This record gives sequence, structure tokens and C-alpha cells, in this order.
Amino acid sequence: MQPLVSIIVPVYNTEEYVSRCIESIQKQSYPKVEIILVDDGSTDKSGEICDDYAVKDERIYVIHQSNQGIIAAKKAALKECHGEFVMFVDSDDWIEEELLEVMAAQMIKNGCSLVCSNVFMDKSDGTIEKRNEIPSGVYETDKICRDLFYYKDTQQYGVLPYSVAKLFSRSMLQEVMEKIGSDIRYAEDKAIVFGCIYQNIKVCFMEAIYYHYCIRPDSACHVENPDFLVELTTFYKYARSLFKSHREHDFLLWQLGRYLMDEVKYTVNCRLGLTGNGRSLYEVSYELDPSVFLMNDKNVILYGAGRVGADYHKKIADCMKFRLCGWVDKNYEKYRRNGLDVQPVEYLQNIAYDYILVAVNNEKVFCEIKKELKGFGVVEDKIIWGKPLRALQYC
Repeated sequence: MQPLVSIIVPVYNTEEYVSRCIESIQKQSYPKVEIILVDDGSTDKSGEICDDYAVKDERIYVIHQSNQGIIAAKKAALKECHGEFVMFVDSDDWIEEELLEVMAAQMIKNGCSLVCSNVFMDKSDGTIEKRNEIPSGVYETDKICRDLFYYKDTQQYGVLPYSVAKLFSRSMLQEVMEKIGSDIRYAEDKAIVFGCIYQNIKVCFMEAIYYHYCIRPDSACHVENPDFLVELTTFYKYARSLFKSHREHDFLLWQLGRYLMDEVKYTVNCRLGLTGNGRSLYEVSYELDPSVFLMNDKNVILYGAGRVGADYHKKIADCMKFRLCGWVDKNYEKYRRNGLDVQPVEYLQNIAYDYILVAVNNEKVFCEIKKELKGFGVVEDKIIWGKPLRALQYC
């Protein structure tokens, strides 16, 4: 017998998109569904649209409340839902027909408390895939707890910190939501997801993608918000209390610190209304992998004059362990106009060097450049790359 699934949709001023969202849920191939729409004080026609759908579909129930935020909206829906499993869908997103059927099958088959899928990020200029870094499979979260926030030694999330594209056990979710204050107005998705996964539960990661996460320039995450730092602090207090009780608390608190550093930079540059014309007030420079400094008394050419290359050049200029004997880039003319002493790649043929240090942030790009340099006759062993560092390493 298939269990009932409750799909909860918080709705706030999305009259242009909410019909598409509701209809995509109505079309789910999974048969046992109830749909709870929470109109969180919308000032447009979103609430009326929800009511119209409820009249025509007995599976739909609408809650109207004053604007209290997403956490309050989700809590209100959880009090009214009856499903054994719960899924959240944002009112400006949409889902493909197979999503619920596939996720429910995984939940039942593996006896999980949580199933996580990947998402399509739909933008005005195209669609990209956004994936959990944790490979598909079934895990006990205690065994992968270090990789759930940031995966391995990267800036990528082990589990996408969205409450959407996930199927929750209702009993587990209700217990977690009771501990989350409605005053959390920023990073509420992370509060829910981390609250669930930092228990010792069984979780399934799916490879398939059926959820369409739609990026709008007028969405809340892109709007200037002078209270952003206050809201970030509220999330921090919740996350800190959550992590402090975990057996890996020191490591998780360190990861939380990394996250806060990135968010503060983003806040200062984007959310407080302090900057304009695309200029940033605060930037974190790229640090060169210390292993390349083992090349004492060597002549090194720096390849790349972009952001990474510029940061490297400043560091190398202050370092006496090897000699910088040139700086090259395919777009050298662009950088010369900015006053940088950058030469064309052909410069390599006219100077003696021991190594070429490639200054790029992406290993795939490095491999492409290495292939090009070998075409110039450069010996492969002389082409080096150290992944740029932008955060302190955990010790």
C-alpha cells in the first residue's frame, strides 16, 4: 500500500508562477497526494489563485495567514498535513511528473528518513544542473557527517542546502521544525536540512533530476536587505547550537565559520546596498598552494593574469624562494591596457625557465592549458598547478 505524501507550497506574491507550480504537482504520477498551499500574506492575486485551484481539486487545501515568513508557513502546513512523507516545493518552481513516484520508491525501498535529489537551475539564459557532491547511494549520516556541509576539502556542499527536491519522513521533520524559530528569515532551508541530516538517520542520495529551481532577479535572495546581518546572526545561533551537540562539533563549527566568512563577504558586497557599478567592497585574495614554494632558486614563469594570476603575482613578488622571470597570458593586450607587464604566450620561446606556474582556479581549465603548452613544445614536467586556496585549512 502506497503511503500518502503531503506536498507543502509556501506562497508569497508569486502570481505569475504559482499556477505553473500547482499544475506540475497535480500532474504527478504518484497517486496518493495531498497539496497544502500556504498563502503567507500575499498582496497580489496569489491567494485567490490558490483558492481557485482548491475549488476544482479536492486534494488541495489552502491556508491563509498574515505574512510571517517561510518557517512559519511551513509549520502551519505541517500541523494540517496527514502524509507519512512530506515534500516542499517553492511556489515559483515546478516539478516533473516522475519526481514524487521515484523519490517515494527510494524512501520505501531503503527505509530512509530522507531522500535527496539534484536540481535543474532554470535561469533566463538557460538551465544548468546543480548536484549534491555526495555520490548517489544510501548512507548513515553519522558515517558521512564531515562531508555533509562542505564536501571533502572544497567549497561545494555535500548535500544541497535546499529544503526542496527532498522527501522527508513527516515524524522526523516535525521534530526538527519544532526546534527552529520562526524568526529565522535567512538560510531557513539550511536550518531545516542541517537539522535533519545532523541526526543519525538513513539518507538516500539520488542521481536523477526532476526538480526545476527557478532563479528570478526579483526573488528575495537578490533584493537589498539592510537587516541581512541580523538575519544571518539568527541562523548562526541556531546552527551553532545544533552543531555543538554533535560528536564532530569542532569540525562542524569550523565549517560553519567558513560559511559565515563567505556570507559576510557576499553581504557586504551585495545585500546591504553599499556598492554599485559592479564594484566590490570586499574580496578574498587567492592564496598559492604552499607546495609550489618548495622550488627554491628556480626560474618560474607565471601563466594567467586573471583574478588568480593577479593575486599570485602579488604573493610571488614578496617571496624570495624562487625567481619570477615572466608573466604571460593569451589576452595579454587586455592586461597591458590596465598597466600590467604581461607578455604573449610566445614569450616562452625566448626565455629560459625551470617551471611554468599556471594560475587558474579550475583543474579542468589547467588541463586544457597544459595541453596547449605542450603544443608549444613545453615539457609536461615543467607545467605545474597548485589549486588556489581561499580559506584556512582545518587542523
